[in-house]
Amino acid sequence: MSNVLIIVSGIGAIQSTLFALLVSNKKQKQRSDWILISWFLTFSTHLSLGIIHTITPITFIDILIMTISFLHGPFFLIYTKSIIGSTITKKDIWHFIPFLLFTIAWVYVHDIHNTTWEIAILIPKLISLILYPLYIFFWFQKKIRFFKTKTADTTILEFLWIKTIALLFLISILLGLFRLSTELIVGVSYFELMDVLRYVLLVTVLGFYGLRYGMVYKPELYPIPSTEEKKYKNSPLQQEEITEFKERINHFFQQNDDYLDADFSLPVLSKSIQIPKHHLSQIINSEMNTTFYDLVNSKRVEYAIQRIKKQNELNITLEGLGYESGFNSKSAFFYHFKKHTGKTPGQFRKEISAD
Repeated sequence: MSNVLIIVSGIGAIQSTLFALLVSNKKQKQRSDWILISWFLTFSTHLSLGIIHTITPITFIDILIMTISFLHGPFFLIYTKSIIGSTITKKDIWHFIPFLLFTIAWVYVHDIHNTTWEIAILIPKLISLILYPLYIFFWFQKKIRFFKTKTADTTILEFLWIKTIALLFLISILLGLFRLSTELIVGVSYFELMDVLRYVLLVTVLGFYGLRYGMVYKPELYPIPSTEEKKYKNSPLQQEEITEFKERINHFFQQNDDYLDADFSLPVLSKSIQIPKHHLSQIINSEMNTTFYDLVNSKRVEYAIQRIKKQNELNITLEGLGYESGFNSKSAFFYHFKKHTGKTPGQFRKEISAD
């Protein structure tokens, strides 16, 4: 079992290091890139320490193996905040304090492999693994809802991979609980291998999506004003103004095709129809019962439908039609088309042909 553990840990350590090198080769690195590099190197260090422990047990290395898991949750949090565009403050550094405290405290423990002490550190780690992904789920959803009021950029769909990472963290909780309840009976080596496989899987998913979206896509992001989420309680708009603004919005989409530009955004619409952005958001959200994101993409789908119905004039592929309609990827086009029609573009075209 120890040989298998060394091989798997070695693969994970090498993989983590390679991902760190790939990100470091970016010409214009953002803060999120530096955080991701640090996180990959933490994974590499974690797995490398496991190899050393398997070959030659050393007390301080054993301590680091027990405590280094406290770093993954904080790294996940600040990395998510950095790619979404949220400000990272000095307070975020406090999330790394548990790692330092437990590492220092463990140095003074006479028998670090005492079951009581192992449980004492395992429980806080499980709490960390629960709280961080749950918080990120909540915070992430809030951010996505806000984006949908500000931009029609469908690449925000790609941020959904953050949920995959959070899910892997939650799975690790189950593994930790399983290990806690059975390791005394079955033996620890199998569960050490499970932990290593979990980290290797997490590195693989994080590396794939982090490189794919962190290197090729940087969205236009908007800070969340603290007062905007109060749903326009003190809005000065009168009913006559609301009616007039709704008419301007509808007239714009009837007479213009600017929304077919992939970079079309709320500020662009605001400038075009001479309605302040905060009033425009209010009308779309509370009066039209939708979001800017869904409103624009529904109009793009309507445009695509009309193009498909004119099949004799449609000399491009469905993927090309998606780009023509303002979507910046095939997956985004298919997602929104099916969301609004219940069918994929291909299914819709076949039905039209059958008629």
